Amino acid sequence: MKKLNIFLIIMIALSTVLAACNSSNRSSGDASDLTKDNFYENKGLEIVVPFGAGGGTDLFARFMAPYIGENLSGSPSVQVINVPGGQTIVGTNEFAYMREHNGYNLLQSSASVHTPYLLGESAVKYDLKDFEPIIGAPTGAVVYISPDTGVTKPADLGNLDEKLVFAGISAIGLDLVTLLSFEVLGLDVQAILGYEGRGPARVAFEQGEANIDFQTTSAYLQNIEPLIDSGVAVPLYSLGQINEHGDLVRDPVFPDLPTLEEVYVEIYGEEPSGDAWEAYKAFVNASYTVQKVIWTHNDAPVEAIEALRESAEKIANDPEFLEASKEILENYQPYTGQELKGMIENILNTRSEVLDWVRDLLEQKYDVTIN
Repeated sequence: MKKLNIFLIIMIALSTVLAACNSSNRSSGDASDLTKDNFYENKGLEIVVPFGAGGGTDLFARFMAPYIGENLSGSPSVQVINVPGGQTIVGTNEFAYMREHNGYNLLQSSASVHTPYLLGESAVKYDLKDFEPIIGAPTGAVVYISPDTGVTKPADLGNLDEKLVFAGISAIGLDLVTLLSFEVLGLDVQAILGYEGRGPARVAFEQGEANIDFQTTSAYLQNIEPLIDSGVAVPLYSLGQINEHGDLVRDPVFPDLPTLEEVYVEIYGEEPSGDAWEAYKAFVNASYTVQKVIWTHNDAPVEAIEALRESAEKIANDPEFLEASKEILENYQPYTGQELKGMIENILNTRSEVLDWVRDLLEQKYDVTIN
């Protein structure tokens, strides 16, 4: 921990020097000749991935890298740089404080970057408000239950006799959104945490060790729908997506499944409200709707930001990309421009009182203290 703190102090000190260098570079004569159409000619970009090689976020960045380069004028090379450590915090801090704010450095984030930022973990020195989102990609998830509970449809959750048991990994990972959904619905769920992944948690469900579970899109389609077809599981609700206006809407990959809000209304006859509901929407947004985002620094040269935005728009509207990306994007559409910025603003504008409520919940119910 002492080594990490020293490292962060050094990064913060270097940021001052880098900012001065960036300012000097922008005011030079050569910089004045740059436009969005020639900014990346004969140049190269790097995407910092705050994970080791081979994971989902790394694969996403490596998939996106050539498309970004091909759609920028000058077709620059785009290289992925892995900077793992501190559960994404080390690499993201490095991007914020040690990478030049010159438009040639990008960050590939995921929910693992967004969640500790929202929760205010002390090791987080980066500020998402200092980053400019370029392109984002969603994923989704579905909550399902064992028919042994007597539940045959979502409305039955309002009349439960069976004790609910949930097998999870960690209260501050993707599980957090599902745990918050239980709070919104007022469900009494025993959460057994510490499983090594969603796969082992699914096996716990199949073996009867748990009777309520969730899986993300690809795992649900591949592993859970067969259980539903065979009567071993009952779908309850998708976690949904947050639109740019901050409203919870149905997941486009699961258009026939209700959202948590719809289930709440069916059970209680009114719209959900309060801190649990606001927290749920904030973390759905940060963890699923914009689960993966490619950023640059928001004080990078304007020409660079404009060029990157244009590249993102081209990518998002390219039929060949959309066809090639079906597997890695799980048939979701990428977000760009004002739509993406609106979604990011929803995350950044989460009220402090709501985040305090989440931290209290984590400490009191799951023995997790945010340091």
